Amino acid sequence: MKSITRRGFLIAGAGGLTQLLQAKSKKKSSKKLSKKRRLLFNWDGSIIHCWGRQALPHSYGPLTREQFSSLVFTPIENTGVDTVFFSFGSGNVAEYQSNVLEWPGEADRFEFPESKTWHGGVEVDPKDQYLNPKGLSDAGYNPPSLIVEECHKRGLEAFVSLRMNDIHDGQHPKGTLPNPELPSFKRINPDWLVDDLDWWSVLDYAHPRVRALKLKVVEEFFDRWDFDGIELDWLRHSLYFHRGTEKEKGKYLTEFMQTVRSSLQKKAAKRGRPIEIAVRIPERIEWCHAGGFEIDQWVKEDLIDMLILGQGLTELPTLNEFRALMQDRQLPIYPSLYCYGNSYAISPDEVIRGSAANLWNDGADGLYTFNWFLYGKWRKHLLHEIADPKRMQRKDKHYTLVQRFEASPRQPGADFVRYNTASKNAPVPLNLTVADGPNVLHIPVADDFKHSRPKSAELWLALDYSQPGDRLAFSMSGTPLNPAEVDPESSWVTLGQEISPLPGNGMIGFPANQSYDMRFQGLRLKVPVTSLKPGRNALSIQLLKRGSGSAKPLRLRRVELITRVS
Repeated sequence: MKSITRRGFLIAGAGGLTQLLQAKSKKKSSKKLSKKRRLLFNWDGSIIHCWGRQALPHSYGPLTREQFSSLVFTPIENTGVDTVFFSFGSGNVAEYQSNVLEWPGEADRFEFPESKTWHGGVEVDPKDQYLNPKGLSDAGYNPPSLIVEECHKRGLEAFVSLRMNDIHDGQHPKGTLPNPELPSFKRINPDWLVDDLDWWSVLDYAHPRVRALKLKVVEEFFDRWDFDGIELDWLRHSLYFHRGTEKEKGKYLTEFMQTVRSSLQKKAAKRGRPIEIAVRIPERIEWCHAGGFEIDQWVKEDLIDMLILGQGLTELPTLNEFRALMQDRQLPIYPSLYCYGNSYAISPDEVIRGSAANLWNDGADGLYTFNWFLYGKWRKHLLHEIADPKRMQRKDKHYTLVQRFEASPRQPGADFVRYNTASKNAPVPLNLTVADGPNVLHIPVADDFKHSRPKSAELWLALDYSQPGDRLAFSMSGTPLNPAEVDPESSWVTLGQEISPLPGNGMIGFPANQSYDMRFQGLRLKVPVTSLKPGRNALSIQLLKRGSGSAKPLRLRRVELITRVS
């Protein structure tokens, strides 16, 4: 049976739904209509377990309902957020009372490792991964129930975010146990795993029992709780088959999508309102196909309702690829926006504004925040600003170029990096040689030059392996920057800023109640505002002379264009 459209569901009514389903099975569905949201906030499941004691330093024992609700909703309520995507752990173990999956650590008989230091020097207790959700459940507050109830009470939509192949349990070599993330089914079914990959715990979706298990996980969320929809997160993590077989075996993922759609449509019919399906996939169609995601078929068969693109984007120049693919089914598209990246452990406000403005300018229907890890009221102003492109026009912005993340073939997780499409073909780092002549980089700028033209602009550059005697020349859109030539060795200045959240506020995974030093050494060049234009701006960088003393080439590591309206 083919899928019905959201529009068809809404007009069917209880009495005519069966007839409509039958009719839709015989002809192609009409234009796809789906609600457009402004700001989707993805909550990582670690808000439940690892970080409760960091964000609530005077708390001992399992989280209470009030503490859990405060951790989840204080950062986002009364902001531009209208939809919550909540991830209840890895999708392999359940940080909630489940009839399908076991509690974290159950595969290791609750023999948890000793406390260890994770993430930025923050010490956490791995037992919290079990104790916090178990304590909530035992008290009658199963986390999925709480999320749905508290979201709907606040007028927010609640989506469950399900990681389709999370491999955090593969961070440790085989045999180094216990590991709270590791489920029993991986230990007793080694034939379910793609164990020739660097992260040995990858599930093989060519195996029918793997797909059957994941379907049960999906169905349980809607058999027991009133979620508005589900995100199938195919980027956590984008490894599903043996190397080289992804395109050949992509049919298995399409088959899985068909079964999910069919199952959820039946459940939606019983409850009288639709269940929407979002998928998080790479931001280029060719990368989707390379990973086995037959996105064109998913759209054609009406298997999805919205697209979440990428890992953490600064621009979205390929949006038209997806629009053309959809034809008459114009599904809403939400690019992913990190709170860090491009050499920033925590991105300054101006960097986030620049990325958000570019994504809106590229035609996004809304934004999807990923891994923001906030606690307290810090950055609530940003969640207002990025939901409104007009509001951001009146703010200073930093436009950063995407940096390529490179891992050696033998580095743990190298396969994951290979599929981490956000950094593929990234413009920096860039090696500079005299023989190359001018190197041209394109910086997208989303400022509104008609109504709030920037009053000033400057360029920040970081270079590696500079030597006395190096000489560089720069121009923006054909306009030479002053001075005409720069000796980087004698021109270093301190750039960036210290970020200081208010006491009791901050980012989960970073030491509490302290400043985060985001400064770096680099070049600062003034840019004539008259040389800038809306859209992509051509920055030319030429190495005129290389000093002596280093066998390594001069390397451009990071690029930021700053526009100030104040």
